[in-house]
Amino acid sequence: MGASKSTRHHYSRLILYAILGVYLVFVLFPITWLVLSSLKTHYQTLIIPPQLVFQPTMEAYEKIFTGGMLKAFANSLKIAGIDIVLALFFGIPAAYSLARFKSKLNENIGFWFLSIRMAPAFGVIVPIYIVIRSLKLLDSIFAVNLAHLLINLPFAIWLLKGYFEEMPIAIEESALIDGATRLQVLLRIVLPPSMPMVISVAILTFMFSWNEFLFVFVLTSSEGATVPVLVASLAGTMTFDWPLMCAVSIGAMVPAFIFVLIVQRFIVRGLTLGAIK
Repeated sequence: MGASKSTRHHYSRLILYAILGVYLVFVLFPITWLVLSSLKTHYQTLIIPPQLVFQPTMEAYEKIFTGGMLKAFANSLKIAGIDIVLALFFGIPAAYSLARFKSKLNENIGFWFLSIRMAPAFGVIVPIYIVIRSLKLLDSIFAVNLAHLLINLPFAIWLLKGYFEEMPIAIEESALIDGATRLQVLLRIVLPPSMPMVISVAILTFMFSWNEFLFVFVLTSSEGATVPVLVASLAGTMTFDWPLMCAVSIGAMVPAFIFVLIVQRFIVRGLTLGAIK
């Protein structure tokens, strides 16, 4: 009986490892292919069957530095950084107010925020474009930040609101009795234990802003263009510069990987602690 149970456990582990292996191949193969293609010449990327052994070249990466493409990377970093600051600056007090001051109106406002986040981008891009054009802000980083804030702010408020609602309020009430203001309670009592969720919201905001394409494509042309728009602009009418497109794509993934790697321990912790009372 013991041997049979041990054998079943052994086969279960083998099946699990096989599934994980297939999943890793599925996830890592496109990234590996991007890296290999970015190190080839344009001619080498067109050869069929593909060459797995070749002389690597950094020509595609040199084009990024010499072709004025670093501006798109700088714009992406600026937009993502500003989005994080604005989403947290306005989202934290708004979420705390909705969580602590209960009323029928607040419940409706909370659901309204969620409905804005659920709205498809194609459904709101036309009115956003009209407003931005009226304000004469087209082709600017500020225009993209305003558009992203309409999506990121409701998302941040909804996540933080649910987290604040499940935090015990006894310590907050004691601080209020001792003379502390609501702002002092928020900054000194509520925020320190909420940092995992705050950082998780910052990560999700960064990922949305870094990868977002539609708003940037419609609202900008050159000055405010970001990396996703740069990749799309590299597609020619007759041919594609595959090595350059792959190199830009690799460059777009590196900052996101580094950022998530640094704060990855906060992601699961922040998103799961809010579900535990």
